[in-house]
Amino acid sequence: MLSRTLLLVVICCVQQALGWSPTTHLPSLRLRHKINLHANPSTVEENQQSQLSSAYDRNLPAALVGEAVRSALRSDRGICFDFTTDRYASEQSESQLLSVVQVKGEGTESFINAKFSGSIPNYKVIGGGESSASALVRKGHAFETAYLSAKGRIIDRLLVLSFSGNKEEGNEDESLLITSPGNSGSTLYNQLSPLVFPMDKVTLNNFASTAEAESMVKTNVITLACSSLRNEQHSFRTNILDLLQMKSDEFEFPPNGECHHYRVGGTVDAYITEHTFLSPEICRGYTIVFQEPASSSGSLVAEQVWQRLTAEDNDLGPVGVGSLEYDTLRVEGGWAGYGHEMSGDGPKKMSKLEAAMKEKLAKRKSRKESDNKQSESNSLPQEEKGGTGSTEEVYYPKANPLELHLQDLVDTEKGCYQGQEGVASLLKNKRGFPRQLYQVVFYDAENEFDDDFGGAFSLINTVNDEALRSFQQMQKEADPLANDTRQPRAGDKLYALGSSEKIQVGTITSVAEPNGTGERTTVALAMVRRPGPILKAIKDMGLDPPRWWEADAQDDEGSSDPRNIAKETDDSGIMMPPPLDALVNLEVVLEGTYTVGRLRSIPSRRMKSSKKNTDVASLLDYEERGEIVDARDDGPALFKYQFTDAEIETKSMIDEEPQPPSLTYNDNGIEEEEEEEDDDDEIITDEQIAQAEKEAAEAEAAAADAKRKAEKMQQLKARAEAAMAARRKKKKQQ
Repeated sequence: MLSRTLLLVVICCVQQALGWSPTTHLPSLRLRHKINLHANPSTVEENQQSQLSSAYDRNLPAALVGEAVRSALRSDRGICFDFTTDRYASEQSESQLLSVVQVKGEGTESFINAKFSGSIPNYKVIGGGESSASALVRKGHAFETAYLSAKGRIIDRLLVLSFSGNKEEGNEDESLLITSPGNSGSTLYNQLSPLVFPMDKVTLNNFASTAEAESMVKTNVITLACSSLRNEQHSFRTNILDLLQMKSDEFEFPPNGECHHYRVGGTVDAYITEHTFLSPEICRGYTIVFQEPASSSGSLVAEQVWQRLTAEDNDLGPVGVGSLEYDTLRVEGGWAGYGHEMSGDGPKKMSKLEAAMKEKLAKRKSRKESDNKQSESNSLPQEEKGGTGSTEEVYYPKANPLELHLQDLVDTEKGCYQGQEGVASLLKNKRGFPRQLYQVVFYDAENEFDDDFGGAFSLINTVNDEALRSFQQMQKEADPLANDTRQPRAGDKLYALGSSEKIQVGTITSVAEPNGTGERTTVALAMVRRPGPILKAIKDMGLDPPRWWEADAQDDEGSSDPRNIAKETDDSGIMMPPPLDALVNLEVVLEGTYTVGRLRSIPSRRMKSSKKNTDVASLLDYEERGEIVDARDDGPALFKYQFTDAEIETKSMIDEEPQPPSLTYNDNGIEEEEEEEDDDDEIITDEQIAQAEKEAAEAEAAAADAKRKAEKMQQLKARAEAAMAARRKKKKQQ
């Protein structure tokens, strides 16, 4: 571990000295030791992402961490999450944890179909048995569904693991409802409990990992992810399979849409499904749900698995990441998050009478107490308060799943379910959806952020600490220049650039860590209004429409990334169609600032749907993007190479240019052309001869048939002419 840490420091110093960009591949390091790279402390404190837990030292540049995580994803090691126990949380940090609720009983299928937008598939998955303790117990369905409010607004996105019961063996139908990361505790259980009636014939069990859960079953959810499913299967077999007490021939990976239930040691249940709680464009992998008795003696199997995965001496194990790294991957992949894009109907609004009574009580309280700084939002729950203000300052998207491009979560052919009317009204809207989810990219090259020096991306030279501290002291003492650019935050309004904040485009809902993707950008998600009125207002004001075929942005040297250019025509000369979203590449500005960004479709809508290998994440598919990884045996992959347009064009010309015949030398030393092989010498089999004769006979028969038809047409034409002549002659005689 010490050697890897030193390697990281050496890379940083070399990059700073030679001016290299840290977007080169970095080793997948488990950074547990603090490395003082003198990143700007204000950068960490001012960012909203500083509240989330991180597996890395917060003093490390975000771009370095982001590239290390993505390098691990591209390798056959991958990354891993523990969504029920935050392994990297401190007292001040927040976590992205989830909870599990069990629905069990004869009416499980009816209950789930009536409460959620999706439906349990009506075909049964057959497989498994109780023949041995380590064998596959049963197979079930794995699908996602949306939990909607009465108005059709999405509250949460649920992963459902459903298994059919067997009356002969005394088993009942069972489903596990797994919430999105961020929706932990007993929230879902408390919302569903009042909706259960005796006629439903189901019971609910709360498997939350918090102390408030009364279940005697300990539940853990661990996810492993790579950029390709093949690499993830290799990492799974290497690190987990033996802990599940299974051999390779006894284990099979569940295909997409299925869940396999295994029994470990006779007492532990392991549910495995292909799912990562992230966009398939960012990673592929598997999630394991462990259920084991909380009172069992010895170490839990889930704890053993996690310790094996993240052990310091396990060079083949995945890299553990925290909530901050997960949230950055979520935003980069365009994945809607609980409490961000999915907020239901928002906080409950008070009636006018309640508001008047509250105001009266507040005035009476202010007369009795000297401290009158308490606002009217004190009586609201903590999660409904703004971080620094009232509920009016907090933006609740109140989005329909269709506005978040989650059509796959909605079964439009089934009967009544909660929120159906809201979804149906949106589907019938002839003008389209009132809003849609977009990505917003803020390029450092287009914005002069205050924290550029020593900020999230910069790599500060660690060699001359004294000179660095002297420069920082001079910077503090100098008069700061006015700078109206800042990093975006959730709730910021977006306006069309050049409209003097008269054309409101949308509102930001989530922001990733600045430069956390490994690039000099800040990626955000935003709810954007219907494009028609925006484009009309842009035209009326004489502004430039969004040019979706141009480059996204330029770097400091003025050169653009060729991967981000959508050309008007491709090599075939056929004009490429416009993007699915009409506002792609529209330049926007944050309200009250000069911070400029560009709209972009979320990855699931802009990536190619006709990929040959659907088991590889599109965003990290370096083979398709033209990147070559130097995977040497004596060390990790540190560098990547990006083909330029000139190199690609040169290679294409070389491949297409006809090559001259090869030259050899005769006994006299005179060059002579090498004789080409004669195609006539090729051996022809009897089957090929028979096939050729058959084709010749068919062609001859077709020609004869065509000749016969032509002769018949001539005869009919002659008869018709004769009949017309006889009719004219008869008419003259009359």
